[in-house]
Amino acid sequence: MKCASSPCQNGAICLDRVNEYNCFCVPGFQGNRCEIDINECASRPCKNNGTCLNEMDHYLCKCVPGYTGTFHAHVLVFHICMLVCCPGTSKLSCLCYSRVDVSLFCNKGVNCDAEIDECDSGPCQNGGKCTDHIGFYTCTCAPGFDGEHCELDILECASQPCLNNATCLEGVKNYSCVCWPVFCLPSKEVLCCASSGVCLAGYTGQRCEEDVDECAIDPCHNGGVCFERSNQTYYGTGHDFPSEFSYSQAAGFLCWCQPGFSGVECAVNIDECKTDPCENGATCKDAIADYFCYCAPSQDGITWGGKNCSVELTGCQMHACQNEALCIPTYQAETHGHLCQCQPGFYDAKCSTSTTFSFSSRGYIFIDMPMNNNRSRRDMAEDYLAMVSLRFRTTLPDAILFYRGNEAEYLFLELFDGMLHLGLRRDDAESSLLLKGLRVDDGQWHKAEVLLQDSLQLKLWHKACNTGVCLQDFPTRDGVASLSPAFLKTYIGGVDGDLTANNTWSRESFIGCLEDLEIDYQAILPLDIPHRESSPVELGCNRTEWCHSQPCSQRGLCVDLWATFRCDCTRPYEGQTCSHEYPAGTFGLEDSSSFASFTIADNPGSNFNISFFIRTLKLSGLVLQISNGTDPCLTVYLKSGQLQIATSSANAVTFSENLADGRRYLVTLTFQGGRVHASHSDRDVEVGQLAVLPLVVGFEVYVGGLPHQDHVSTWGGYFKGCLQDFQLNNHRMEFFPTQAENYSLPQKVYMGQTTNLAPGCISDDTCKVQTLTALCTVHGCLLQASLHGCTAVWLFHCSPVFQSGPCHNGGTCAITWNDFSCSCPANFTGKTCEERVWCASDPCPKATSCVDVPAGYVCLANATFHGNAAIEFTTNASVTRALNSLHLEFKTRDEDAILLWATEEVDSLQIAIQNSTLLVDIRSGNSIEGVSFLSQTPIADGSWHRVSLSMEEPSVMSSRWLIHLDGSVNVTLQGNAGNLDFLKNNVLIVLAENFTGCLGHVNIGGVYLPFTGQLSYPQPEQFLQSSRGHIQLGCTGADVCASSPCLNAGTCEDLFNSFRCACSVGWEGPLCESNIDDCKSSPCVHGDCMDSVADFQCDCFRGYIGKKCNINVDDCMRHQCLNGGTCVDGVYSYSCKCPAQYSGPRCEWLFPPQQCGKNFTCLNGGKCTSGTWGANCTCKPGFTGRKCQININECEPNPCQNGGTCQDSVNKYQCVCSASYTGEHCDVDVSRSFPPLIRATLLLALVAASVIAMKKRRATQGTYSPSRQEKDGARVELWNVIKLPPTERLI
Repeated sequence: MKCASSPCQNGAICLDRVNEYNCFCVPGFQGNRCEIDINECASRPCKNNGTCLNEMDHYLCKCVPGYTGTFHAHVLVFHICMLVCCPGTSKLSCLCYSRVDVSLFCNKGVNCDAEIDECDSGPCQNGGKCTDHIGFYTCTCAPGFDGEHCELDILECASQPCLNNATCLEGVKNYSCVCWPVFCLPSKEVLCCASSGVCLAGYTGQRCEEDVDECAIDPCHNGGVCFERSNQTYYGTGHDFPSEFSYSQAAGFLCWCQPGFSGVECAVNIDECKTDPCENGATCKDAIADYFCYCAPSQDGITWGGKNCSVELTGCQMHACQNEALCIPTYQAETHGHLCQCQPGFYDAKCSTSTTFSFSSRGYIFIDMPMNNNRSRRDMAEDYLAMVSLRFRTTLPDAILFYRGNEAEYLFLELFDGMLHLGLRRDDAESSLLLKGLRVDDGQWHKAEVLLQDSLQLKLWHKACNTGVCLQDFPTRDGVASLSPAFLKTYIGGVDGDLTANNTWSRESFIGCLEDLEIDYQAILPLDIPHRESSPVELGCNRTEWCHSQPCSQRGLCVDLWATFRCDCTRPYEGQTCSHEYPAGTFGLEDSSSFASFTIADNPGSNFNISFFIRTLKLSGLVLQISNGTDPCLTVYLKSGQLQIATSSANAVTFSENLADGRRYLVTLTFQGGRVHASHSDRDVEVGQLAVLPLVVGFEVYVGGLPHQDHVSTWGGYFKGCLQDFQLNNHRMEFFPTQAENYSLPQKVYMGQTTNLAPGCISDDTCKVQTLTALCTVHGCLLQASLHGCTAVWLFHCSPVFQSGPCHNGGTCAITWNDFSCSCPANFTGKTCEERVWCASDPCPKATSCVDVPAGYVCLANATFHGNAAIEFTTNASVTRALNSLHLEFKTRDEDAILLWATEEVDSLQIAIQNSTLLVDIRSGNSIEGVSFLSQTPIADGSWHRVSLSMEEPSVMSSRWLIHLDGSVNVTLQGNAGNLDFLKNNVLIVLAENFTGCLGHVNIGGVYLPFTGQLSYPQPEQFLQSSRGHIQLGCTGADVCASSPCLNAGTCEDLFNSFRCACSVGWEGPLCESNIDDCKSSPCVHGDCMDSVADFQCDCFRGYIGKKCNINVDDCMRHQCLNGGTCVDGVYSYSCKCPAQYSGPRCEWLFPPQQCGKNFTCLNGGKCTSGTWGANCTCKPGFTGRKCQININECEPNPCQNGGTCQDSVNKYQCVCSASYTGEHCDVDVSRSFPPLIRATLLLALVAASVIAMKKRRATQGTYSPSRQEKDGARVELWNVIKLPPTERLI
């Protein structure tokens, strides 16, 4: 404000501009600050040697004798300028007014002989009428002029008609007033007075008599109070007004801003966080006239609190919170304390009271809410009609949680098909909300909240929701109009009467557990619920996990019904626990003919289904035939193990699954619209079209066979196996009368007759076969001959032997349902123990492994070669198999060596190492080109490698070959070659020529080339070692790991004359010498990484925790979203997702915004102002709340000491002290302040005052009312118990 120092002089007007000012001078002065007095005599206006006298804003001429005239100038221009707004421009201009005075001129005669017409010269000015006389003239002046020559303009301003120190400008016969001063609003450009600008004068009117009310347009924002500068009573009283009034400062206004705002118009919100008041890493958030410090999470066990997060909170070091409640330290009035944040199911100041109760049977509890309860909460939760919040736990998919109202008007919440369903009927309008896809019948605790206000809201806390809370709402027609008294009647867990229940979808009472029940923000305690002998309500939640013990046998599905359970059994099992198996029937036992027959007792028609369990090893046989008494209508039979479905008029359709493998299958055949579907093992297929004669009463059903054996052969003979749970359209065909205790047959059964049908699924006695053999001795060998013939010559000393069962060589037979298995001795194997197992007798020497081969065994071992001796093999001339494959294992560091080679005339085989890669070359058969292979990767690395070769088409003379090297896929070699049968011709096979390393297993065509050549084997097919040199068994090289070359606990791996280090966790390098940089992969998602050995530490950024700083701290744990707003977690912050009818950072404002005087009123003298989010109240001292509806209790905390009682009033309190104390806070000990007599007098006075005060207080302020207690019942309000101190901010 440059004009504040009054730089303009001599009454000039000062106007502020951006970083400068302008002085507008009054007439007679000039200069930047109007400090120069203009010299009006500078132009020498006086004639005839007249003397010019400079005056203020004009001059005077003092004439010499013989001359006269007021002004000896032809023209005198008197300028009076005023600052005016120029229409159509953006500048201020001066509008000047002029007054002209013309000197008088006289013409006189020369000889004085003529009557001089003194009027010839026109001496009368300004329209005056001249009248000539002898030697003189007179002027009759026009109105508004005076003087001898009418040269004087009558001064209308002489009477000072302009008020409020305005400047009066003379006119012709009139005047005008220039009012003080011009004032432009600071929010506009100072020198802009165009239509977009706003310029005001301090006064207006013809005489500047009207004071312009600059406050009429409410220029002060955010509740600022406007004061007019022209109001002289404000001067000298503060509010930034000077001590004395000045008209030069009378235009405009001053704004007295509310706390937290500044600026000329109070438009600037002061940033209280600019000074960084928050300490210890806290985050500052600016508020109106305040700030909030969000304290950083606890570090090193220290929790910070207080206004600036500067106080170490110690209130939780010793606390009384129970039941795993979270202790929250507090700090108020420089006193440490704590609050207990209860776990679900508990409440009160110490979280010591349980809120959990349960329904063990069908029923309900009734709660009649008091009429005034709904209204008493309006100030706390804004306008609402009804609210219910609860946590529940159940396994029932359909159950009523609560019902408010009657048959005509109601609000209810229920479980329907495991999902929450909310229903409302009010004023003949119905609303419904269903949280689809979120099942809550899983036996776990779930929280739900219903709120009826200007919309119907349903909230569910569920892990499947994006923010942990799912919200659905539906606008109501009448908003927050009054609610019917019927809604005060609340039923929990069910309803009274079928008509009321029919309004719900589930129509079922609740069985399960409830806790944390609130109705209209009032806690409903289990101890307050009336209990009757027949009441279904029990305290606590005694839960039996019925399905935990898996009571349903045979893969039955256990369904938890909370108070009991149900088993959904799989066929063929039934009963409460699926322990009863519907009996099977065995058909064709010991190859007998058997069948069952039934008569259809209803009319299935042409659309029906047949299902049964089947188990058989017989590939053919009749399963089912339905006859009309003369001809078969439908036949189901097995052919080649597959089901055939046939009618007398159409070809059979086939279900192509093999069912004759001895396993049990559930088969379902469905006949629908002339098409047949078959299914088993959850596989359903359409098998074809088949027209079936409609089935009617009296048709015969035959299962497993027919009465006449000759009729069965057409369908593959009798069925042999087991059939079970045979059903036609869910009508079971009973093979046997039931004998199970406590078990009743289903109502839909067909009772039939059976022939040779055995109960259960029984196997033939497959181990009873008797075989007569002869045991003979021929040249020391044992030959076995049957009684029907002998393949060798019969010799003497043969004795007959009877063998029981099919198992040979001492094997034991076991029945395996229409088959058998032999448990063989250790040295025999095969289906009937006919094959000897040689390795069972451990025939191989140490350091070798025994491998059974056909008719013998072989002892295998690795061998070490040192480049100085090869090993040779040939066949024993008894190899009969085709040699169309080869397998070889090796380990070396040689870059060039021969692993195996053989040659005969044009046929050859070579496997070698060439330039560290594997070379394979085969030339045999009638192929000229042969096949060859050279590996792409080196194999001379000291590791074991395995190569396998095989013909792609072994049956042809020449084909492609396949190679499999280590773990790679099969590769087809280029070219063609025959098999390796040329090796049978006693061809020399050479291994390990010029080779240093190890060879493992080698076989050609499955015949091994063993390195234990000194042993003899029983099998006829062998490769024999032809060279007798010493072979070093085992694979051993230099002891390269003896020096422990691997560092940092690394493990040395011998790679045959070399080694490799297997490093321990956290180390790398050839010798494990380097610490792995665990931070290289940037594991810290939101933090800085610090490397350590085999680990890393993350220094997390603010708002993140976890090993990798990947867990965003849930800032919604203590959110302050109001009015049903959903908290959305951010990074070290959160936002509130508001319902449609609310807005604002914490959903604290109604939307659309409320307006002062229309739909929003401040109480208790609060001033209503409109802001960004709508109307707001500036409360008088002593009140708070959005509408100033809450009288601040100055007695919290109690300021009265020494047992004094605090009495609250508006913005003050009074301490009623005990008899021994006095003072404002009862802090003065009477016994120490007064003599005994005075003390006694005061004591009596205090006692009397206390009695009177207590009587008044009991009469007018007491909170206990027996009548109300009886009416309302005992209720404890959670919101009041856990209420935070009003001046404290906990983060």
